[in-house]
Amino acid sequence: MATENERRQQMIRRITQTIVQNGFADLKMEKIAKLMGVSRTKMYQYYSSKTAIMTDVVARYLEFMATRSVPQSVDAKTSVTNFPQVILNLANLIASSSQKFRRDLAQADEELSEKFEESYASWCHQVRDFLTNGVTNGAFNSSLQPELFLIQMEATVAALMQPRVLTQHKVVTQNVLREYLQMVITQVVAPKYRAQINLDAVEPDLEHLTLKYQQTLTK
Repeated sequence: MATENERRQQMIRRITQTIVQNGFADLKMEKIAKLMGVSRTKMYQYYSSKTAIMTDVVARYLEFMATRSVPQSVDAKTSVTNFPQVILNLANLIASSSQKFRRDLAQADEELSEKFEESYASWCHQVRDFLTNGVTNGAFNSSLQPELFLIQMEATVAALMQPRVLTQHKVVTQNVLREYLQMVITQVVAPKYRAQINLDAVEPDLEHLTLKYQQTLTK
């Protein structure tokens, strides 16, 4: 039987996807309760306001960034080994923190927004350092510019979240994340190390993210 905290987390997971796609400025508490799968009365037992809901949503992001900290890679082998997981985590974070969500958060709660943005910037800084170390130890292409790569990923992942873009370019949703990861590997990892990339270790995360991605696009 689910505990109170587990029920609370289940409710937040149900609403987060809608908030990521559409923001929350126009969401009313009655609509939020429906999306959470509970009555309005029941929802108020857990959340007294939209601010309380957003606090829990942001807490999920902060927990993700804290528990998925970017590993330090001191040599080429560890850089190559850790690369797929770092990129999947980055794609997950970018995809789930849309500009609509961040805009509405900034307008609704400046303090909460600042906490999110500071953590997001810090986490991306870790990724930049990871990529820089990989260039230094020879695991990644010497032409790689980590700052530009991060900007490119933010733009590309955001575009992949738009059904119109996928339709326009005839991209198959089921394969897009796997194919994008393969493309990034080619862009970043030095040729002599590409054969050492093992996607088996990240297969569960890749499948989970693909499923989430497909659900988001079909909502």
